[in-house]
Amino acid sequence: MAASSKMEEIDDQLRELESQLSDLKFKLEETRELHREEHEKREFFQLVADFTFGWELWFDPSGKINYCSPSCLDLTGFTANQVMTASSVSELLVFNPDRERFDEFLTNSLNQLLVNPSLEFRILTRTRQLRWCSVNVRGVYNRQGRYLGIRASVHDITKLKQALGHINDLSAGKQLENRNRQRLRSELEIKERELVAFLLQLSRKNELIARITQELRSIEGASAKNSREKIEKLLQLLEKTPVANVDWEMVELQLEKLHPGFMGRLLLKHSKLTQKDRKLCACLRLGLTSKEIAGLNNLTPQSVEIARVRLRKKLKLRHEIRLTNYLSQV
Repeated sequence: MAASSKMEEIDDQLRELESQLSDLKFKLEETRELHREEHEKREFFQLVADFTFGWELWFDPSGKINYCSPSCLDLTGFTANQVMTASSVSELLVFNPDRERFDEFLTNSLNQLLVNPSLEFRILTRTRQLRWCSVNVRGVYNRQGRYLGIRASVHDITKLKQALGHINDLSAGKQLENRNRQRLRSELEIKERELVAFLLQLSRKNELIARITQELRSIEGASAKNSREKIEKLLQLLEKTPVANVDWEMVELQLEKLHPGFMGRLLLKHSKLTQKDRKLCACLRLGLTSKEIAGLNNLTPQSVEIARVRLRKKLKLRHEIRLTNYLSQV
């Protein structure tokens, strides 16, 4: 009886052990499944991280690199393992003049003190090439909100910097071109004023000689014998003094320098203009008045006004169009 009771107790213990074993096997299978899923997720995210275009880094709160994407090789010439095992990524890569700024930026990032989480800096690659980079950082936290460090994304902006430099060079060149153009315009304006001043001086001289000659002739008959002799001598002197002639070839040459192509465009549109018409057009283009033009050509102002009317007819200008405005737009 006692033996039978003992056997039943052993059977109960065996059944209990079998039940516990079954539960353990089930939990083990569940754990293995979770581990497999976790491993697949880890491999997936590792694959995604490894094939990013930019250079990705994960620093723990102490500044140690937990992860470095293989894409760093394309940018720096160093492998991910070389970067992770380096005593300092700053000393390994960052261009010396930018190193202090980079270290300060990294320290503030790890301490979560940054207002602007980005920085532009330069690196020296393994082959000693200088490149511009931009880094952006953000904090990393687990599901419970515990701070795990920072993630840093580094991108090569060398071509962008070169393009901006080229744009700045073009802008500087444009400014220089504008200054040169302004300088040339000022020089042309000075030359034009000098030419006009010369022509005005010549016009006034001829006008003065003509006026004196006219006045002397008007009093010649009413003067006494001696006065008449002096006047005759003075008239002879004035008549021997040649009226200064205008060098029209020089005027047209200077006009071409001041207003390139003016006469050519004018003759292309109005091929029947005479030499006198061309002289009148040149004077008007230089801004001379009818009185000043008359002095240059030993004419009366009325004669010049008549010539202007004839020129308007040849140019077929409407009544409301001013002759000088039309010539300035040719």
